[in-house]
Amino acid sequence: MGPSPWLGIELVLGVLVGALGAALWVRRQQPPAWLGLAFVLALALAVLPPALLGPRLKRPPRRIRVVSVFDEATTDALVRAFTRQTGIVCDVDPFAGGTQTTAGLILQGRIHPDILLGGTAEIHEELADAGLLSSHLPRPDAQRIDAYDDPQGRWTPIYLGLLGLVYRPLPELQTRPPDWLTLIQPRWKGRISIPAPDKSGGGLVFLATQIQRQKDPAKGWEYLRLLQENRVRWEDRSSEPISRVAAGTMDLGVAWAHDVLRRIQTQRLPVRLVIPSDTGFEVGAASILAQARDPDAARRFLDFLTGPQAARIQVEVGHRVPLRRDVPPPGYLDPGFFGLESGRSPLHYDREAVVRHRAEWIERWKEEEGGRGD
Repeated sequence: MGPSPWLGIELVLGVLVGALGAALWVRRQQPPAWLGLAFVLALALAVLPPALLGPRLKRPPRRIRVVSVFDEATTDALVRAFTRQTGIVCDVDPFAGGTQTTAGLILQGRIHPDILLGGTAEIHEELADAGLLSSHLPRPDAQRIDAYDDPQGRWTPIYLGLLGLVYRPLPELQTRPPDWLTLIQPRWKGRISIPAPDKSGGGLVFLATQIQRQKDPAKGWEYLRLLQENRVRWEDRSSEPISRVAAGTMDLGVAWAHDVLRRIQTQRLPVRLVIPSDTGFEVGAASILAQARDPDAARRFLDFLTGPQAARIQVEVGHRVPLRRDVPPPGYLDPGFFGLESGRSPLHYDREAVVRHRAEWIERWKEEEGGRGD
């Protein structure tokens, strides 16, 4: 605990009283009794232990409320590092829902965070279109990859994530690793777990990937119809397929590659990962809500998230792809997979089209696919 804020004033007062007493002594004048008492009082105040006055005068720390769709380990590492650097405390809401579900609760006014941390940028854009986000342009930084920035700064890109297939190490799947076509083979009927497009960012990217990887979008919808006939199980969160495959209740699933690898490393799950060459990806983002209680503190948090320390946490803890040139990407990323620094998508994946057609595609999926399967 630091010294009393009044300490400097008390010392100055003591010096002034002492100087006055000294001047009277030099002029051979008897100092009045009150002057001695004042000197003693000033000296006592100056040396009072800070423990007596500090707690009453110390200001409470600044705080921001964060709702995070990251895994707990990454969230905890990020907010701890930010608090150590700035002294600003992050109160993380104990909410465990997919990004789409979280955005829906914000749109309904049921949760009121200052920051939405993580999740695909297309869903942050949904909140921006509703006028619920506050703009903040990232600080100029030559080492930061800015190819994915929103021109208006309504949300801030902080990482990239690739969609992958998680599977049990069954002999036939190890001999020939699965691809998208494996999911519609009758052999795996009722044994497939996929995040729902209306609940999670991973589900939205999966839906867009299947529509866009075909030259004719109608074939993409036909693929989704066949998938539904295979009795796929739709999940609320992008991480749920990993748990079901690891538990053996499902054989195949769709999940973010970084989530699969992180859980293999930290939990030693008996699963495998493959990233299809024609996969989709997310630009993971963070955004400030318009009703943020301390907008300046919220902006400082976003600036921290785009810096090198946060990027290293994204790689080392979360296994995500950083948007910085001075932080090496995780080892599983093939540098030639797509133009990381240029912002170029895989040839089939058009993020701008996903933004334009997001609501239309989700509504059609809910109508044609019957929404959630059993």
